[in-house]
Amino acid sequence: MSRPGKIVLGLVGTLIVLVIIAVGLVLLNINSSIKYAVEQYGPSVTGTPVNLNKVDVALLSGKAELHGLEIGNPEGFDSDYAFKLDDVKMHLIPESVTSDTILIEQILIGEANLNAEFKGTSSNLQQILDNVKKSSEPATQPEPSTQEEQPAAEAEPGEAKKFIVKEFRFIGGTVTVSSDLAKMQRTAEIPAVEIHDIGNASGGVTAAELTEQLLRPVIEKALQKAQAEALEQGTEQMKKKAQEKLQDKLKNLMQ
Repeated sequence: MSRPGKIVLGLVGTLIVLVIIAVGLVLLNINSSIKYAVEQYGPSVTGTPVNLNKVDVALLSGKAELHGLEIGNPEGFDSDYAFKLDDVKMHLIPESVTSDTILIEQILIGEANLNAEFKGTSSNLQQILDNVKKSSEPATQPEPSTQEEQPAAEAEPGEAKKFIVKEFRFIGGTVTVSSDLAKMQRTAEIPAVEIHDIGNASGGVTAAELTEQLLRPVIEKALQKAQAEALEQGTEQMKKKAQEKLQDKLKNLMQ
């Protein structure tokens, strides 16, 4: 083989080694990168602190698992957290990761623990739900007064990629309800949630829209249970107070 040919083969071999090293570094750091992204992006959606304990990703098989995902409370609420998920499992199409629309076969959320805290007429879960809805709405900006002042359009961060989810399953969980008005704390079961073909009709949804569509039904079901529990507890306390007043009146009559 000629000397130029050996040089070319040597360069190609070096490039292949460098690519392998680069891929190895990406695979070693992808879990921490995802953890960082979740904890940095999450608060802009929920309006609260977001913490993630651990991430396991297998790129070739398209499987990912999130462990210990915790959504904190809005300011003014006292419980340790609003939303805690022990395990979230995802199965996506690996080939779609490099495309504009990422295809996710399934998202499975294991048992969740929620704290529904009522203070007056407001609640932590409703406030988080409002924040999530707001984050999924397109930002509106005032139009410039003249055409010359109109800036060039810029893509919002995170809007380049869209998502289609074929199946979303939430197997259920528990919600602990507390109220400062009723002075109570009770626990109720949250029913399962199953949704199919998210973003399929529209050609995909943004990350914010996907978050809103996944969290909304879970939080709404938890709120329904929490409100029912709070109402039942409040009714029981009213009955108890009425009975106590009646007994006091009877005692006074008998004296």
